[in-house]
Amino acid sequence: MMQENKLSINCGAACLIRDSQGMFDQVQALNLNCGILLISEELNARLAATQANINCDRTVVTGYQGEFLQISQNSPDGADFSGKFILIAGSLLVTEAGARALAGADGVLVSGTLYYPENCSGLLAGVIGEKRPYPADAFPIVGNRKLNRLLHETDALSIWVSGEVSALEEAALVQAKERGVSIRCGRLLMEEKTHAVYGDLFRTAEVELIPEGYVVTDSLHLTGAAADLYGTRLYIRGDLLLKRADADCLSRFEAIRVTGCATLPAVCAKAFRAVGSAEYYRVSDGDGYTINGWESFSHARLSGMVERGEKMDLDINGYALFDDDVTAEDMKAFSSIVCNGFMILPGEAQGALTGSRVEINGFTATPESCQQITGMTLEEARQQMSSGGNAINTDLYVML
Repeated sequence: MMQENKLSINCGAACLIRDSQGMFDQVQALNLNCGILLISEELNARLAATQANINCDRTVVTGYQGEFLQISQNSPDGADFSGKFILIAGSLLVTEAGARALAGADGVLVSGTLYYPENCSGLLAGVIGEKRPYPADAFPIVGNRKLNRLLHETDALSIWVSGEVSALEEAALVQAKERGVSIRCGRLLMEEKTHAVYGDLFRTAEVELIPEGYVVTDSLHLTGAAADLYGTRLYIRGDLLLKRADADCLSRFEAIRVTGCATLPAVCAKAFRAVGSAEYYRVSDGDGYTINGWESFSHARLSGMVERGEKMDLDINGYALFDDDVTAEDMKAFSSIVCNGFMILPGEAQGALTGSRVEINGFTATPESCQQITGMTLEEARQQMSSGGNAINTDLYVML
């Protein structure tokens, strides 16, 4: 947990073939998190004998010792990849000529997604990673698009979009119908009133229709300013957060629809239901607070919350450190605690956890027991965590 020489590698794909500089010999602990791991037989045996924590969806152990070549962005039409192992950083869209070029390689690994014409499936059967075909007769576009931008990108009449098409502007729909465009997409966002007229322009398995008069937003922290920005009828694609201090703003809205989770204090539940609905709810006595990583809590901070009558619903995805002077009374600042990790807190505060709604997927410890295990005081542990060790975050990590 507290090693000084620790290395974390977070990537979509890792290609570990040779450690010519002996980097892994200098590391006490290795954390490797990736989607795909391509590793040589030699390094696989070495890491298996060390303190290596490897989490990946797919591991490929290879004895290949030939040439590796990294490509990205452009379809490799006409390239000769014979005698090479191709590494593709991120996602790549290829034409039929590009698919044939990749088929000539000794091997192919993609860290993102390889998009290819559906008539080339047989050529790319040996590709390691995610693959997705597109119709050979369509102009392909990767990602999400608004319809007006899509119509400016291409004059093609048959278009395929890997993600979502947002068709909320009627002028763009009129233009598409006049051009005779046909669009296949992963998902369609459209207003109910226009779908009856223009829906036949699209082919998709998933349609989300917006009721008339609603303004569409992404996930939103609801305050009075939201009514000034978007109006009084909101369609929130994502999550809504309402804090106790902003409860009065609900009176400014006529209707609110939330496709995700509505997080709000219990005292606001009745007022929200009068104007809003959500896919699901998280209702509690306090305001939500999430830690992704680590954070420390002081007596002054928590006692001040208790004096003001404030409550916090604490979600910890990592770890939390509580100062030596944090008391049982201070823990009244939390209405609930969910911890996926660990907490270090004084014994008195630890005993008060039974007075809250607590779920711990990990462990708790006192500063004294932490020092016995690690040899560090709470302050030394805080400094060590702040340093974070060495971390590499990338799409494709290659060691050749």
